[in-house]
Amino acid sequence: MNMPFNMHTSILTNGTEKRLEGNTFKLELEGYHLYVLNNIQNVQKTEKSQPSGKGKVIEINWKENKTQLTYELVDLHNVN
Repeated sequence: MNMPFNMHTSILTNGTEKRLEGNTFKLELEGYHLYVLNNIQNVQKTEKSQPSGKGKVIEINWKENKTQLTYELVDLHNVN
């Protein structure tokens, strides 16, 4: 059985992130995605947009062909 995955160096939200509390967000993605834990990465709405801030991935869960990513926003460039 194949288990394709994608390795990422930035967090692309596509506007689907959900705030948990404070500056902590959860993002659910289709498929299996791999991120470096506890490393500062750019946070972008889309692949072509400018980074809106920087985030640190604190937890990754894989289940039923989905990735649940929890990250903390550590630097906000702008509010839009």
